[in-house]
Amino acid sequence: MPSQERLEFYAPGMGLSLRARLLREDNPDVVEEVLSQLPLKSVLGHVVISGEAIWIPTRIVHLGQNNMVQRHPGAVYLYAPGQTICLTYGKITESANVNKFAEVFEEDLPILKQLGGLVYEQTLAQPRRNIVEINVRRAA
Repeated sequence: MPSQERLEFYAPGMGLSLRARLLREDNPDVVEEVLSQLPLKSVLGHVVISGEAIWIPTRIVHLGQNNMVQRHPGAVYLYAPGQTICLTYGKITESANVNKFAEVFEEDLPILKQLGGLVYEQTLAQPRRNIVEINVRRAA
């Protein structure tokens, strides 16, 4: 698969990296919007209500077509109202469909789950919260 068809998510403070396959055929508008923002240096947050998912704030304003699907572990989607890229790593407690544009490689799902747990511990579970840096780029 050509490198331009994959994303790499790298959390340098945690030494974790995972890859996702872009779904250009399923969601071309969002894929192009995401690629236009790369490389992206941001922070990770953890959702509070919708289950086991992490999010990355962006400057993406999406007004185009969508690829609305059910959430599942490994789904990478754009939450347009919040201008965030979200990655689902486990149980979901909300039934709303999401605008999926990429899928984490199956072999990287354990890394995503580990990252999600660490982000939860660093940003929600403790009284003192820490910043978790994330870098997103086209995979080499």
